[in-house]
Amino acid sequence: MKNEMVISKKSQTPTTQIVLDREQQSWWNSLSDGQRKTIVSFAIALGISVVAFIAIKFASNKIRNVIANNAESNSFGESNHATWAKQLKMAFDNDGWWGTDEASIRRVLLSVPSKEDFAKIQSQYRKLYKGRNLIEDMTDELKTTEYNEMLAILQSKPEKARDVTGGRIYDPHGWATRLYNAMSIYYAGFIPGTDEEAIIAVFNEIENQKEFEDTKDAYQSMYGSLLETDLDGDLDWSMDWRAIINKKS
Repeated sequence: MKNEMVISKKSQTPTTQIVLDREQQSWWNSLSDGQRKTIVSFAIALGISVVAFIAIKFASNKIRNVIANNAESNSFGESNHATWAKQLKMAFDNDGWWGTDEASIRRVLLSVPSKEDFAKIQSQYRKLYKGRNLIEDMTDELKTTEYNEMLAILQSKPEKARDVTGGRIYDPHGWATRLYNAMSIYYAGFIPGTDEEAIIAVFNEIENQKEFEDTKDAYQSMYGSLLETDLDGDLDWSMDWRAIINKKS
C-alpha cells in the first residue's frame, strides 16, 4: 500500500486518499533476510550433494569397468575361473536366441574340480559382469529341475581340488538326483518332458554296472520308486538306455 496526495477541485484543500499499489512484489523480495539466507544455504548444500552423488556414481562405474577389464584379460591367462565364468554367461545369453544353453552350463560345471573353484568362479563372474550374482542368474535362467540338477553336480564336488581321488567323482546319490530331475521337467508349466542330454551325461560318468546298481539303490531310497521303471517310462520310445548300461564293464 502507498499514500498519495489528491487535491480536491472544489475545496482545493489537501486530503489524504488511500489507493492500492498495483506493483507486485517478487516472492524473493517478499522474504526476510533470514529466510533468504536459509534458502541460499540449502541450495548450496543440495548442489554439493548432487555433484558428489554424480561423482561417486561416475567413479563407481569406472572402478567396475576397470575390474571387469582386468578379469577379462585374466580370463585368457593361467586361471580358468574367469573363463568358466564367461562360458556360463554365454550359456545364459545363448547367442541372443530365446532360452538358455543348459548343455553348456552342465559341461562347465562338470569340468569344475571343486567347490572352492566354483566359489572363485562366482567371484570372477561378479567382477566380469559388474556385480551380478551367478547363483541368482542361474535360478533365473534355469527351470527348477534343471537348477536342482546343476546343484547336484556342484554338491558332488569335493571341498578342494586336491581332494579328488583318482581324478573322478563317485557319487551315486548325486547321479540319482540328477536322473530324477532330468525326468521331472515340465515345459510351459504343465507339459511333461525329459532332459535326455542330462541322462546321457550321468550315464557317461557311471563307469560300470556296479556303479549303476549303487545309483539304483540310492534312487529308490531317495524317491521311493524303481529307477528302471522310471527310465522305461520316459525313454521307452527314444533311447535304449539298457543297451548303454549293458555295454559297461
